[in-house]
Amino acid sequence: MVYLFKIRELCEKKGVSMKQAASDLGMTEQSLHKLIKANSTKIDTLLTIADYFKVEPAYFFDSHSGDTNQYVRIKKEEFSGLIKKVLAYSIHGFGLIKLEWNNNEQKFNTYFDILDKQYVPTGEDLEYISAILERKIELTNNTNPKDISKLLMTKDEFDFTSAYYYSIKKGQAQEELQKLSSFMDKHNIPVTESIKRDIRELNDKIKHYESKSIIGTNK
Repeated sequence: MVYLFKIRELCEKKGVSMKQAASDLGMTEQSLHKLIKANSTKIDTLLTIADYFKVEPAYFFDSHSGDTNQYVRIKKEEFSGLIKKVLAYSIHGFGLIKLEWNNNEQKFNTYFDILDKQYVPTGEDLEYISAILERKIELTNNTNPKDISKLLMTKDEFDFTSAYYYSIKKGQAQEELQKLSSFMDKHNIPVTESIKRDIRELNDKIKHYESKSIIGTNK
């Protein structure tokens, strides 16, 4: 569960008023108080707030610990859980994705870099995940990659990842709509019924992704 009341604590630590924080974040103080009271916000807003206070987004979830020791002792069971998270974060909630090495930037692409390169988990993948979980994954005709990701993630992790995914998809749809509008204006293309349908479909996608990119109690 998300806890946006922590914003007040962060303001105190940062030495800023709620009014100043709201202004820095590009919103009114009333909007910030409303956000905290509703305990719900868009994923991109949460990321902006986390960046402003220099904390990880996980800080706002109940599974987060505020301890910041330089050295961390970890039990074998916790290490196994860490492995599960590594696997979980190579899943964006809807399909398992293999990491790809980017020669130009000399780094592995994250799953957000390769959202459109999904693939369905193979039998070998599922056997490996079963070994990590130390329990057999029972497969049926209705099993899908989303089910597998839920096995590996906590609810908070899954909700956050899904909301982040939808916020990215919303941005992609908005960019596609902007490109279409700019192209039509530049070449004086008349709005036909076919184009109207395309615009309507893009707006419907944006609206759908917008509704899915909410974190908190109103989701």
